[in-house]
Amino acid sequence: MLSIVLSRINIFLLILVIGVGISLSILSYHYSGLTADQIGEIASNDIRSNAIIETDGLSKTLLHIIDPVSTNLEILSKIVNYSNIEGTSIIMDAVQNSTRSLTEGYYWIDENGKIVSISNVNSSIIASYSGIDLSNREYFVIPKETHASYYSSAIESIDKVPRLYISFPVLEGSNEVFKGVIVASIKIHELGRFLQSELAPQVAGNVGLMDKNGIIIYGSNPSLIGKYYLGEEFQSLVPEEIRGPYNSLLARSLKGSAGAEDLILFGGNKTTLTYQPVFIGGKYLWTLFVSSPHQLAAEVGVLINNQKNFSTLMILIIGAVALGIAFLILSWNKRLESAVNSRTIELKDANNSLLRYNKLLESANEKLSIHDKMQKEFINIAAHELRTPIMPILGDAIYLERQFEEGKTEVMVDREQVSSIIRNAKRLRRLASDILDITKIESQSLKLNKEQFNLNDIIQSSISDIKAQLLSSNPEQLENLTISYEPKDIFVFADKNRITQVIFNLLSNSVKFTEKGSVEIMIKSERDTTTDTTYVIVSIKDTGQGIDKDILPRLFTKFASKSFEGTGLGLFISKSIINSHGGKIWAVNNHDSGATFYFSIPQQ
Repeated sequence: MLSIVLSRINIFLLILVIGVGISLSILSYHYSGLTADQIGEIASNDIRSNAIIETDGLSKTLLHIIDPVSTNLEILSKIVNYSNIEGTSIIMDAVQNSTRSLTEGYYWIDENGKIVSISNVNSSIIASYSGIDLSNREYFVIPKETHASYYSSAIESIDKVPRLYISFPVLEGSNEVFKGVIVASIKIHELGRFLQSELAPQVAGNVGLMDKNGIIIYGSNPSLIGKYYLGEEFQSLVPEEIRGPYNSLLARSLKGSAGAEDLILFGGNKTTLTYQPVFIGGKYLWTLFVSSPHQLAAEVGVLINNQKNFSTLMILIIGAVALGIAFLILSWNKRLESAVNSRTIELKDANNSLLRYNKLLESANEKLSIHDKMQKEFINIAAHELRTPIMPILGDAIYLERQFEEGKTEVMVDREQVSSIIRNAKRLRRLASDILDITKIESQSLKLNKEQFNLNDIIQSSISDIKAQLLSSNPEQLENLTISYEPKDIFVFADKNRITQVIFNLLSNSVKFTEKGSVEIMIKSERDTTTDTTYVIVSIKDTGQGIDKDILPRLFTKFASKSFEGTGLGLFISKSIINSHGGKIWAVNNHDSGATFYFSIPQQ
């Protein structure tokens, strides 16, 4: 009787094991399917994120390569001299050599639309172009009418090669009499190949460029350059099933905002199209596109489905094996229990170790990505910051050297030239100093030379330096700006030079973003009862444009700037200096207008 009961119990246990195995197999199949869908979506989101980041980076790269050309044109438009055509031609050759990787040439056209000089071309070749009338070209007509710079769409030249043209008017005298234009030409195919080469390997897509009116400047199909996107030539190449959504997407992209949208192609294939507006001089000119097919996501989905089926098969096999082992488990349960428990603990530990290693690898990869992005951003910003002051210094130096070459033993230098050279040299010195400070901060070798000094003295000295700087560079702003400070003697024990650097950085920042209005500086002492320490608090309040909401969360990090007039290093350096003193630095937007920056340091 007892054996029958035990037999029935064993049968019940076997049925229970079989039922549990089948249930687990079904649950595992559904869970694997859900996981596959989630991983596929994560892969798609990763492609979209990479495409958005890449498009934003490409738009900044485009600005950085166009900016030197604009700077060269602006300088040339101010120094061209009809009485010294040969000297001007030498300078044009020099600026062409500085941007020859992008520009095909620089052209000097007089007020009648006739070519005066072409960079890196001898006089006999220029003579052959002298009869060509360019007065009807957009790059001549628009600067003549507007007295402003002009950036073209795709223009097909006489040799049937599409080009971009950038031109600046030559204006003479205080009445700004039109005397011609300086033009730079860029081969669109070269520009497109450069942008395509800058595309990161993980974004396997194509680059496109379109002007604000919907004219295609560059695309993967060269025959479409210069065509309207709603024209028959372009529309005939767009599959009918996506023509409506695709045209709507392109229409939205031409409104001057950034975005990223997915297109479902024939057969269910997905492609992400990201777009980023390109602003030059505050004007919306072009839209940059990057298309990224979700081939990787589709391949990931197939692999996951294969893995899902394999996992289900393995679970069924394991379940079948479990049925055979169930008999042994029933009879050897007590002896195997401790071994199974021990093995389970080992597997859990191994799984936890794998999870920890995966998290460490993810963290390391993220840090490497951030470092790589910051390194690229630093190179771009540093290159722009170095190039901007170098070009005026180079232009003045070439002009002076030319006078010596004409046989003069002495040359005349006006105050503006000297001021320009000094101002731009100081800018280079500030950039070099900032980079040196960043190196010291990141290598943790920033040292403080503390001494007792009056904080009032360095505040008044910084105000005087700012006013002197405005007087030489922007006297009109100085007339419209009030810098107020009520002197107050407060002595601190700190690094005098570094605290002066912080105050000058914050004061310069407030003045930079306050064209009209006021900047108010205040200092006071407060005692922290919790730490029994007296702190000196300095505040600088302005009535300017305030802090951009996108910049505010990362205001004191490296390169936190939306302006091409600075590197964004000053506030990061200031924070590091204040932290080294055991203090704090922060900033808030005012309720009415402008912003207020604060920092505090221990008084002793």
